[in-house]
Amino acid sequence: MGKYGVLLISGRRTHQEAHAVAFAANPLCDLVAVTDEKEVSASMHKRGQQLAEDHGIPYIDDLDVALQREDVDIVSMCADVERRGRVAVKCAKAGKHIYLDKPMAGTIQDIDSIVKAVHQAGVKSQMFSFIHTPWATRAKDAIERGSIGTLKAVHAEILFAKGASIGTVPDGGVREEKEHVGQYTFINSKREGFDIGVYVVGLVCWLTGKRPESVYGLTGNYIFADHYQNDVEDFSALTIEMEDDLVGTTVSGRIGWMSHPRGGPMRVFVIGSKGTLVVDGSRPRVEIYNEETDFTSPRVHPLDPMGMWASTNAEVDTMPKNRWVLLNDDSTVMHNDVNVFIDCINTDREPIMNAAAASPLTEVILAGYISSARGQPVTLPLSRDKN
Repeated sequence: MGKYGVLLISGRRTHQEAHAVAFAANPLCDLVAVTDEKEVSASMHKRGQQLAEDHGIPYIDDLDVALQREDVDIVSMCADVERRGRVAVKCAKAGKHIYLDKPMAGTIQDIDSIVKAVHQAGVKSQMFSFIHTPWATRAKDAIERGSIGTLKAVHAEILFAKGASIGTVPDGGVREEKEHVGQYTFINSKREGFDIGVYVVGLVCWLTGKRPESVYGLTGNYIFADHYQNDVEDFSALTIEMEDDLVGTTVSGRIGWMSHPRGGPMRVFVIGSKGTLVVDGSRPRVEIYNEETDFTSPRVHPLDPMGMWASTNAEVDTMPKNRWVLLNDDSTVMHNDVNVFIDCINTDREPIMNAAAASPLTEVILAGYISSARGQPVTLPLSRDKN
């Protein structure tokens, strides 16, 4: 059989930097082109051109034209959160399989429209998540074997150890959450309960296999003045009541370069009727202490103060963190997820984290914002008339 042609939407300083590398590494894929909507800014077109040059492929400045290419089988979709609904729907209607950036979209209307379009088109879809990591599958295997008895609760926490200027939130800088989200992403910050929170909410929903019924949320600013100034949270905690009396709790946020010897805490706690299991994404590992220079925070890149992108990190010579060497290499997380998606297409299986499965994760997070604003639990599903 021939290879799958992959079209990349969006360029540098998006998650497409990592998506593109993972698709290029898959032996069943060929990168065809980079593209974006014709109406995006000149700056975004330039970033798309740069990514195209990185991989030696053409840049097409009109998504509609790119989707007409017969050599495109798969779209890796990393449009801005605010554009993801219409872009993903357009890709599905063009008959292309879609690998979705996370979270899938930022509004109820958008996630519903994506799920509907994917179903009607009969294409495969998958949103990037952590469910295919070795440590997450260890937790799932333990639950399914019944080694801890009947499942009662799951706690998942992921905190990213990136970003400069930690501890700079002004004294008394307590922000009030708003029920409805406007802008999600800024140059110097993200809504971390959304961007990182989707990982932990995804783990809880996947590990329990149960439907969320209500959410109680807390968001805040504890680390970065950048987040406070942009009126977005750098920390989020959720309690999720699920069907069959299961409880899920999550913690997500960004804690700064120097706060952790590697990428940050990534753990799952599984509580059962016969025992408790803790699975750590940083184990098994070897801790190395030698004469190598300790990690220090890189200089701040003006277009990426939080150190979110590989291209900008390379420009400021960001040091590797080598004190902890993981025996399960966490640099392959994106590759593993992409490989699962390609295998599902190749064998005509439905991906576990398809659009329909990813949709409730965004709904939980949006309910968490409403709950944080109101100071009380929010029942799911959310109203389709008001959100």
